[in-house]
Amino acid sequence: MDEGPTARLRRVERGIEEQLRQLAEMGELSNVPGEGAPLSDDDPSAGDGWAARHIAKNANVTPEFVELRREIADRRDRLVRRLRAHRSWLADRAALLDDLPAERILDAARATADFDLRFDSELRSGVGELNALVAQHNLKVPLGLQIPPLTLELLRDRD
Repeated sequence: MDEGPTARLRRVERGIEEQLRQLAEMGELSNVPGEGAPLSDDDPSAGDGWAARHIAKNANVTPEFVELRREIADRRDRLVRRLRAHRSWLADRAALLDDLPAERILDAARATADFDLRFDSELRSGVGELNALVAQHNLKVPLGLQIPPLTLELLRDRD
């Protein structure tokens, strides 16, 4: 026979109360802060905060600023990886230029410089997009949780 949700809840509550009674009899709840004090009903908002966290957790809801923070971290990591790969490519390219015949060096150097300029433009664009997300994030959080914008210099120094 399928029991209703109210009957199941009462059964669970009785089980919890029995476990708490057994723990108290064994002395496991001794010296706990607030021991013996009644639960306070003075703070009407205390239950609201717990309820909001409980509902959000059970519904698997994540605040928008947390998602933005993850997106910012992912984009920053991608920018750092691209910058490292580009630096490695530049080093390989410099080694290649050292081994090229004289008549091909000028064309290869121009191609390398052009690609480097395009990469720099893409990097600036990526940093701008990232900083737009940072600004959006910072509008949604208190001052202590805000993220400083990323600069090209900071990105290049961290790499």
